[in-house]
Amino acid sequence: MTLEEKLSLLESMSKIAPENASAEDEDNLFAFFLPLRSYIKLAEPKVFLITGGRGAGKSELFRVLTSKGGLDHILSENDRKRFTKLNDTNFLVGYQASGIESKNFPVNTVLSSYAKVQDPEKITCLWSGLLCAVLLKDFASDYELMNSAIDYMGQKLIQDLCGHSNMPEKWLGFMEENREKWGAFLDWCDDYFAKKKLHTFIVYDELDRICSNYNDLLIYIRSLLSFWFIRNNRWNNLKAKIFLRSDLYNARALHFVDSAKMRAYRLELRWDSLSLYRLLVKRLANCDNELMADYLRSIPLLLNEKKGALGYIPSDAEDAFKKFIEKIIGPYMGKDPKRGISYSWVPNHIQDANGELSPRPFLKCFVFAAQELCAHPSEVERLEEDKLIWPSRLQSALVEVSKDRVRELVEDEYAWLSVLVRILEGQSMLMERTEFLKYLSIENWTEEQRESLPGSSSGELLEVLINLGIFQETGDGRVNTPEIYLHGFGLKRRGGIKRPRG
Repeated sequence: MTLEEKLSLLESMSKIAPENASAEDEDNLFAFFLPLRSYIKLAEPKVFLITGGRGAGKSELFRVLTSKGGLDHILSENDRKRFTKLNDTNFLVGYQASGIESKNFPVNTVLSSYAKVQDPEKITCLWSGLLCAVLLKDFASDYELMNSAIDYMGQKLIQDLCGHSNMPEKWLGFMEENREKWGAFLDWCDDYFAKKKLHTFIVYDELDRICSNYNDLLIYIRSLLSFWFIRNNRWNNLKAKIFLRSDLYNARALHFVDSAKMRAYRLELRWDSLSLYRLLVKRLANCDNELMADYLRSIPLLLNEKKGALGYIPSDAEDAFKKFIEKIIGPYMGKDPKRGISYSWVPNHIQDANGELSPRPFLKCFVFAAQELCAHPSEVERLEEDKLIWPSRLQSALVEVSKDRVRELVEDEYAWLSVLVRILEGQSMLMERTEFLKYLSIENWTEEQRESLPGSSSGELLEVLINLGIFQETGDGRVNTPEIYLHGFGLKRRGGIKRPRG
C-alpha cells in the first residue's frame, strides 16, 4: 500500500467522530449509527426509561428514534414481524434543551424559577401542560382531537398551549386548577389513538439541562418519572421514552415511592468491546472513501452488505475484528504480549471506575491517533505492509482523550468539577480517603458555585464522583481513578503511560 493510500485511510479515520463523537449531521446520522441488539427493548411499549452514562449514545439514539422511520432503523426485519402492532408509530419530542425543537419549551431560567417553589404538584402540572401542547401541535389538523381538546379545556387554553408552550405563565394556572379536565383529555387521547391503531410515544432528552441547580433538576426529573410510571399501565397507546443519565437515575435524592419497580420498565445502554469495534468499523465503512471500504472488505466476515440508509452493517464475528486490529496495529502494543494485546488495549484503558465502556472516548482514541499520524507522514511511511497506526500513537492519544473527556465534563454538564481539576493537579493516585475528602471540602467552592454542587458535604460529593465512575474506593480505604480520567485531572501515577517522543 502506498503512502498516499495510507494517508487517505487515516484522514477518513480522523473524521469518524465529530466534536462530541455523535452523528450530529443528518447526512451521516444513519450511516454512523449502530443499532445494538439490546435496542429491541425500545419496541416494548412499557419500557419508558433509557439510561446510560455520558457518551453512551443516548442523544444519538434519541435523534434516530424521533427521525422519520423511527423504529425501522433500530429493529431487524424479524423484530418488526414480532412487533407488528407498532407498524404505525409516532415519536414526538416531549423535551429537548437544544436544537429547533427546544424553542417549544421554556428556557432553563424559567424552569428554575418554578422549581424554587418546591411544589412537586406544580411541576407535574407543568409537565402535563407541555405534554398537551406537544399533542395539540402535532395533531393540529386532526379535527376530532382538536374538538375534543376544546370540549375538555376550552378554546383559550388550546390557543395558549399551541402558541405559547414555552411560556408556562400563560397556561400553568389553568393546569393547576383543572387537573381533572386535562387528565380526562389525556385519557381520551389514549383511547382515540387505540381506535386509530396508532402508538404515540413522547420522547424526552437532555433532562440534565433543565436547571443549573442540581436539586432543582432532580425535582423535575423525579416528577416526570413519577408521572409516566403512574400512567404506564393506565395508557396503552400513549407512551413515553425518557433518556436519562445513569448517575441522575441512581442519585439517592431522585428516588421516590415505587422507583425500585421501575427496573422492569428500563433499558440501560451498555457497550462491550465487540460493540465498540463494530461501531468503529461501521463508521469507517460508511465514511465515503471507497479505498477504506475495500480495505475493510479484505478482512473475511468483517462486513455485511449495505442496508438502506444504515449503509454497511458490520458482522458480529469477533475473530474478524481481532484480525482487523491486527491488520491496522499488529497483534501487540509492542514487540510481545507483555506490552498488551492490541485488541483489548483500548477498551481496557477507556473504561471508567465502574467498568463501563462508552463509544465517545473509544472512537476518539483512533481519531486522535489518526490526526497525529496525518500530521507526521514520515511515521506513516515507516509502517510495515498494510498497518495504519503505531501503538505509541494510540497510547499518546489516550492521554489526549482523558483531557478531552474531563474538559467535556466541565464545559457541558459538570462545571463544578473545574475547581476539583485545579486543586487536584499534580497530586498522585492512590490517595488516602481522608486526604481526598479535603479536596472535596465545600469551602473550596464559592457560595455561588455551591448552588450547583450535587451534594452538601465532601462525603456526598465523593458518592457522586463514585456514581459517575470518575473515582473509586479501594478495599483498603484509598481513592483511585481510572486511566480515562487520570490525565484529565492532571493526576500522576507511578507506571502510568508516557507520551512518545516526536
